[in-house]
Amino acid sequence: MLIRFTVENYLSFNQRIDFNMLASEEANHSHHVVDRNKRKLLRSSLLYGANGSGKSNLIKAMGFARDFIVDGVGKNKNIELKPFKLQDGNQQKPARFEFEFFCAGRAYAYGFVLGKSQIFGEWLFDISGVEEVSILERREQVIELNYEHPLFDNISAEDKQRFKFEIDAVRKNLLFLTHCAERNLTFFDDIYKWFKDTLVIVFPQFKDPFLITFAKFDEKFFNEILDFFDFGFKRIKFVSIDLEKNKEIKESIKTKIRSDFPHGEGKACFLSFDKFNYIIKEKENEGNLEALQIVGVREDDNSKEVDFELFEESDGTHRIIDLIPILMNLYQKDTVVVIDELERSLHSILSRTLFDLFLNSPKFKQNHSQLIGTTHEATLLDIVQLFRKDEIWFIERDKQSIVYSLAGANLGKLDIVNSYLTGRFGAIPLIDEAEVLTWGK
Repeated sequence: MLIRFTVENYLSFNQRIDFNMLASEEANHSHHVVDRNKRKLLRSSLLYGANGSGKSNLIKAMGFARDFIVDGVGKNKNIELKPFKLQDGNQQKPARFEFEFFCAGRAYAYGFVLGKSQIFGEWLFDISGVEEVSILERREQVIELNYEHPLFDNISAEDKQRFKFEIDAVRKNLLFLTHCAERNLTFFDDIYKWFKDTLVIVFPQFKDPFLITFAKFDEKFFNEILDFFDFGFKRIKFVSIDLEKNKEIKESIKTKIRSDFPHGEGKACFLSFDKFNYIIKEKENEGNLEALQIVGVREDDNSKEVDFELFEESDGTHRIIDLIPILMNLYQKDTVVVIDELERSLHSILSRTLFDLFLNSPKFKQNHSQLIGTTHEATLLDIVQLFRKDEIWFIERDKQSIVYSLAGANLGKLDIVNSYLTGRFGAIPLIDEAEVLTWGK
């Protein structure tokens, strides 16, 4: 579970901002709160802001940090950093990113400071107890490890010698956590996999192709979700096709599937591109890959089943279908899903239904997953029936972006939707009256 994310000197964030999932003492919707090691954490959060306020920049900052941790950067390549531009000297100053999160039964803080060509600092602390315990600290190319921490239980003299060698070998533009993953040093695997597998960030336009791994393929779950959203399908069926002979899937996509598929783990992948959707899984007892095309089934006036290719469906239907594997991960394992601009291709009712499903369905109450989204859809501002106050955040911008939540706010009987739309909480665009414009004069 995500506890906190902070960022400084990146995109529209100049000074350090703090977005967190810590629950307040509010009693409303107590089932939205999970108790983890004496920390009360929220299962969901919504971020509001006007266009250009920085709400998407916050997700981009998370995405940049996550991708840099997971993928790193090539040898002798610069880091594609985007510092805050509206203050002199910031282009030469480093940016700072930090995540606090629960992983494998412990709470950790992992962060780094970097410029466009090197890492200036990197750290990993155990924050489970009253006092923080250092595990990894880096100052440029000087790296210190605390072998007394349980992460290094049963470490051998040979492994310590290996660490000494890898510390000397790590590139100045690469995080040590990433370096260890590349070099198959497994002591930090739980930390690295939290970023690689647990933290899922979804932008308005999915990557093309969009390829996501989920714990296992569950046909019944697929149909239950589509039935819940009531798109008019009788059911969804999955038609087996020959992956190698299929001409709709480009060879470059097939190559990516072959290189990225988690063989031998019992998992499956969801593939989406050009309004085509497939499930990729291993054939039982063979190890070869099988593609299942997703086909919608409706009934005509005579109750006869009619197949519909999904490219014939609306953008909203596609968006939900693209989200189903993510919902499957939220259901099957502890996952943190962050969705930027919920209202893109999703009607406000569908957005509300998505959170209602996640927060209130018994299917999702059994795990410790989190669902976070950005929006400016006012109809979701329901702190009576749907959300708690501490789940609502606002982002506004005056040169630099700042973030704040409704936690602790004394709203009484205030009409929160009307107050938001009239600017009481900020985070809305400031627009001149039409008559002050001089078009056509």
